[in-house]
Amino acid sequence: MTGRRTTSIPGSHLTAALALALASCVADPPTGPDSASLAPVPVAAQKATFAAGGVAHVVTGHGTLWVPEPTNQYINISFDARVAPNGRASGNWHQQFRSRVPGSRVFVKVTCMTVVGNEAWMAGYATQAEGEANIGRPFGLRVVDNGEGAGAVDQMTRMVWEGGLGGGASDYCENMPTTHELWPLAAGNIQVR
Repeated sequence: MTGRRTTSIPGSHLTAALALALASCVADPPTGPDSASLAPVPVAAQKATFAAGGVAHVVTGHGTLWVPEPTNQYINISFDARVAPNGRASGNWHQQFRSRVPGSRVFVKVTCMTVVGNEAWMAGYATQAEGEANIGRPFGLRVVDNGEGAGAVDQMTRMVWEGGLGGGASDYCENMPTTHELWPLAAGNIQVR
């Protein structure tokens, strides 16, 4: 008959091992000077903070916008921007004329955003552009979420160029200009939360 071998751990070793395991579970994770500034705030946490009366906002959208004179063509646009509970804004947007004329595509890194009710003003700097002169220039965008469903047509301004931003991206978010015309989306949806 084969016997089973058992191992016994002295009580003092077991107590020490459990205390060490418990301490590693409840201790704060190590942080360095860069870890807090680089760690993204999860969107779910931002939405929960906003629902509880905090300052976090999430603004997303995509769509097609008809731009009248002088261009008389459609623009395809998509964006995803957020303001964390600490006030730091981040996100991106991409815009391109549907005709794909040279120089018509721009990617913007969002550096600021202001949300008031169902409207949002976001601005940032072009990180990629077919027209190299646009790289590094500030751009702004105002969007309006008019609700969900077939009868609710969301609106936005066409992306505002450097000349309309005065002192730069942060000025656009702080001043929340309403002088630029809002146009209805021909297709798509905007959500301001």
